[in-house]
Amino acid sequence: MRTESEILISLLERSRDGQAIQECDDETATLLSQLGAVRNIEGGWVLTRETRIQIAMRAAAAGVDIERVVKAMDWKDFEGLVAAILEMNEFDCVESFRQRGNELRRGMEIDVIGVRDWTIVTVDAKMWGIRSGKRSALREAAERQLQRSVRLASELSSLRRRLRSLKPGQYRVLPVLVTWLVEDVVIHEGVPIVPVFKLNSFLLNIPMYEDLLHFVQGRLD
Repeated sequence: MRTESEILISLLERSRDGQAIQECDDETATLLSQLGAVRNIEGGWVLTRETRIQIAMRAAAAGVDIERVVKAMDWKDFEGLVAAILEMNEFDCVESFRQRGNELRRGMEIDVIGVRDWTIVTVDAKMWGIRSGKRSALREAAERQLQRSVRLASELSSLRRRLRSLKPGQYRVLPVLVTWLVEDVVIHEGVPIVPVFKLNSFLLNIPMYEDLLHFVQGRLD
């Protein structure tokens, strides 16, 4: 008999390309029903992104190696997982925040933005595979995320158009890089590089890192 963790990772792997799961045993079907998956007209099980994120979080909680979990996800799943962890920590979230560029200014995209009280966390979710030069690439990505956060802090009215709950006032914006390539929290020029499996712990313990982090000040009138 397969363990629940084996079933969960199998479901992620089988549905990675958006394909419906056509055949499964009774145990798997029961689990899919519990997770809220629905059947299409051909009788296959359809897993929405929200269901896949649920499965990923449940698999990680069941002890499946996080690298295996992430490999079974696509980049939108990964962003959704980051947003789900932020929401667990009472952040209001926006995914795929974009600003169009023009002849005077480059466009900008931030994968996930979370707002809690007067703190705004901007996340660049890097679902990179293991490769040479990864640490220097992560440092460069952290620096670019800081630049995006500086720009966002000066244009908070654009964020309010996507997040109507944003109140007028003074905010601090924290750029964060989330990946699964590092084993512990690394801070580069005030930007934390956080392994996804430690993101929840990092969010709970931001005050412990306060003196090391680069918060960008911004105001919404």
